[in-house]
Amino acid sequence: MNSKRKICMALCVVTFAPRICTQPAPNSLTVSARGISISEIGAERNMNGHETAEPLALTPQDFPHSFHLRTDKRSLISQVLGAYGLRTSVDQSVNAESIRFDTDEVGFADAAELLALATHTFFVPLDPKSVIVVSDDKNDRNKFEHEVLKTFYFPGLGSKELTDMANIARNVMGIQQIATQPMKSTLTIRGTVSELDILDQIYAELLGGRSALQLEVRLYEIDKTKATNIGVVLPSSTAVFNVPSEVSNILKNNASLVDQLLKEDPSLAGNYEAILAALIASGLLSGTVFNNPFAVFGSGLTETGLDLSGVSVNMLLNSSDARSFSQQILRVLDQEEATIRSGQRYPIMTASYSNLTSKSSSKGTIPQFQYEDLGLTLKVTPHVEMSGEVSLNLEMKVSSLAGVNLNNIPVLANRQYSGVISLRLGDSALLVSDLSQQESRNITGVPGLSDLPGLSQTANRQDTKDIMELAIMITPHLVRTAHQGTEGPTLLLPRR
Repeated sequence: MNSKRKICMALCVVTFAPRICTQPAPNSLTVSARGISISEIGAERNMNGHETAEPLALTPQDFPHSFHLRTDKRSLISQVLGAYGLRTSVDQSVNAESIRFDTDEVGFADAAELLALATHTFFVPLDPKSVIVVSDDKNDRNKFEHEVLKTFYFPGLGSKELTDMANIARNVMGIQQIATQPMKSTLTIRGTVSELDILDQIYAELLGGRSALQLEVRLYEIDKTKATNIGVVLPSSTAVFNVPSEVSNILKNNASLVDQLLKEDPSLAGNYEAILAALIASGLLSGTVFNNPFAVFGSGLTETGLDLSGVSVNMLLNSSDARSFSQQILRVLDQEEATIRSGQRYPIMTASYSNLTSKSSSKGTIPQFQYEDLGLTLKVTPHVEMSGEVSLNLEMKVSSLAGVNLNNIPVLANRQYSGVISLRLGDSALLVSDLSQQESRNITGVPGLSDLPGLSQTANRQDTKDIMELAIMITPHLVRTAHQGTEGPTLLLPRR
């Protein structure tokens, strides 16, 4: 294994998943200062009718063989490859060092790999039945290995992503001959067949895409209002009178009505209070203190009345609950941010200017506005963990007008929350926030009177409480999993 490098492709994710297509170079055979460079051999027609070519490949007799040999490297190579029906030419760079080779019931692919590792060589096909075997070092690989052109198609990628793909070929595979065409979203790369095959697998692993999730977001807005009005409202002024004197004056001023009542009911004679009550009940008498609510205390000639016409007793309760509900379904990639906004965009004038140099008669002020998001802004970034759970990075912001201005510019009140929660797929996360809470109390009464023992209810109290709450429930569901395993395949890189 020391003759080859090993690269382990861990789980990688990108934001795209294009189909990889290849376009080999035309069939050609060239001789350069480096030696033989075979681009492609064996042309065929593609679906569009254009002529393409397949890389040269060996066609051995692939039957299992067992080998128990003790000989030199050159003879071992000829015997093992000859067993599979291949004509072998061993380059002078391969020495005749003694070697022992033991293996049982292996096909050509396994036997060739074991032989290359044991003899520190690599194979260059000359035709489907002929192969040249060369010592595995950088100079010989540059001299003998076949190189091909391969075009990778990445539809939907921008120039930055194409540059990243080209850098992978340069940094991981050591390939330098790369042509990037952003307008066509393609990379044309020149390298050996084994290098391009491994690069194809790397791109396929990278382009597997990210996991996709569906976030079910439910918004509940609850508005609770409760208002109470309980107590006694006393007038600012009232009348106190002597009951016998007031009755006597009223009857004296309405003597004709009294005489008429006594003719109809002589039994009321001498009962002044009964006469007054009968006149008021019959509607013949109005506008007196006795027509209004009143209270009396005392007795006899000192019996005193108190006018209660301005007193009211309140016992009022008003309660209301309002609920609103909205549901949104979001499709988001793993580790991508999703944003939900609920509210309005409020214009705020930040500056104004006038054109003082204009000669026209109209020199109006031109304002400049900046729009701010009022209401709820929720940002969710999911991350699928290897345990099967989902971590949600939550950022919640609630903005509103503070009700005050600074230099005619409204002041915004912001409340923010950020945190990370982890939950299983299908479980729900609940966020609760008080959007606003207002309480007010209005007391009406005589100063100090309600503080006396037994008179606490002589004052009227009006209480108002308004609470607006917001509840957010987020439920993640997995739509697509990018990778089933914890790591990618192990790829053996050719020695360069």
